[in-house]
Amino acid sequence: MRRLIVCGWHPTFQRAWALAPPGPLMHGHEAGMLKAMSHYLLAIQGHNRTGIVAQVTGLLYRYGVNITDSSMTTLRSEFTMMMVTEVPATVDLSQFEQDLNTLNSTSLSVFFRPLAHAEAEHGDDASTPNHSLSVLGRDQTGMIFRFSEALAQQGVNITDVHTRLLDGKAPALYAMILELYVPESTSVTDIGTAIHAVAQSLGVDANFHPLAQIPL
Repeated sequence: MRRLIVCGWHPTFQRAWALAPPGPLMHGHEAGMLKAMSHYLLAIQGHNRTGIVAQVTGLLYRYGVNITDSSMTTLRSEFTMMMVTEVPATVDLSQFEQDLNTLNSTSLSVFFRPLAHAEAEHGDDASTPNHSLSVLGRDQTGMIFRFSEALAQQGVNITDVHTRLLDGKAPALYAMILELYVPESTSVTDIGTAIHAVAQSLGVDANFHPLAQIPL
């Protein structure tokens, strides 16, 4: 069963996406298709401009390369893409890599490497977020470290992090969103207490809450 994870964050960051459970059942022909595919990690970075996504994904489409998982975002003036891709066995890798390298001529940096079978598998439960932590306050050195340290001490796995400066004041207003996996054996009350202590010491607002999961 697929699940829709709904994240009730600050409107600036609100988003939702579908996550498949690990270890899906496959029919025989689907398993055969997977064996015919090789998985690669592809990372692209460069100065933000119109058309980067279309340029990169167009190249992949021409080679029949499928994008499975991806993260794409703008960091100030830079645009970054990271993708797990499925490359058909029929693709001429030398030619494909040459065409990827042509992206360098358009001021894009390219990183491309094969993934071992274990790396390409769906993540386990610890890779699937079930809680969210949103932090809002004036920017200061060490905010990510202080919260991540407290979470690690509680046995909480951070699956995703988004941060952004929201204004031009000094210090700027800083927003941080962390997606978390909290094991069932971990005390949510203790986590909340630890988060509150860090927020108090930094003088910021923090909201820790579970993610709603809607069966599809």
